[in-house]
Amino acid sequence: MGTSTWHRSPETEGWRRVRELYAQPGPSPEQVVSRIVSALEPETRAGLSDAAVVTCLGTLVEGAQHVARDGIESALGELGVGTEPAAVQIAAGLRGRAEQLVAGHGLASRFGDLALEAVGTTALTLATLSTSGTGVMELPAPEVESNFAHFDREQRLHEVVALFAGHDLDRTFRYFVARDLGDFIGGEGLPTVGHANRLEDAVAVHCREAWRSLALGEYEELIAATIDTPPAERVELLGPVMATAVEQGLATLGAGRS
Repeated sequence: MGTSTWHRSPETEGWRRVRELYAQPGPSPEQVVSRIVSALEPETRAGLSDAAVVTCLGTLVEGAQHVARDGIESALGELGVGTEPAAVQIAAGLRGRAEQLVAGHGLASRFGDLALEAVGTTALTLATLSTSGTGVMELPAPEVESNFAHFDREQRLHEVVALFAGHDLDRTFRYFVARDLGDFIGGEGLPTVGHANRLEDAVAVHCREAWRSLALGEYEELIAATIDTPPAERVELLGPVMATAVEQGLATLGAGRS
């Protein structure tokens, strides 16, 4: 529950309704998430697509484009990481690049920290999305290149955005839940740390799957301009795309779907 130490949830009626679920036996991840969506303050909703989050998204999109146009070895070299295992290296390299940009432009934020985690997990998903069961550590570089590259080559970069949004919602809602669970461990709803961890994991999976409901195809041409846009200008370019992805995701999760 790493990020749970930041602070507890606000003392509002909406968050009180979230917390009361943790005291009940077998709290439903879907209901917990739905109540969290209802409890979110306008500034928090806006923060989910702030400049740091959008910078993370831009780094991921650029990475997919670089692999498609110049190959995996060139992309890894540009990121300053090793070549094997390729899936792990590109995930680490893109996360490091995003972290560097966020820090360099003074954009650090709470949700930016969570988005940095989402860069790595999304990159691993992109690298392994079309595999036939090969482990991440054994996945050959040409297969990682093919898996990454087809999003740009087949004009499916909007799916990269959707996947990132899903992983970002995973990390964000995991944080929202984790920051309060410690107060309820040992109670009727969460008798042990194991119960709390399982709830946190179930919430994360439920939120991550929301990516499948996101309809972002209309933004494909705009997203494709990422590689030709300097990192400092990508917030303006991709900000509306990320904001739309977040709002669509929250609408899905608020309705109890994913």
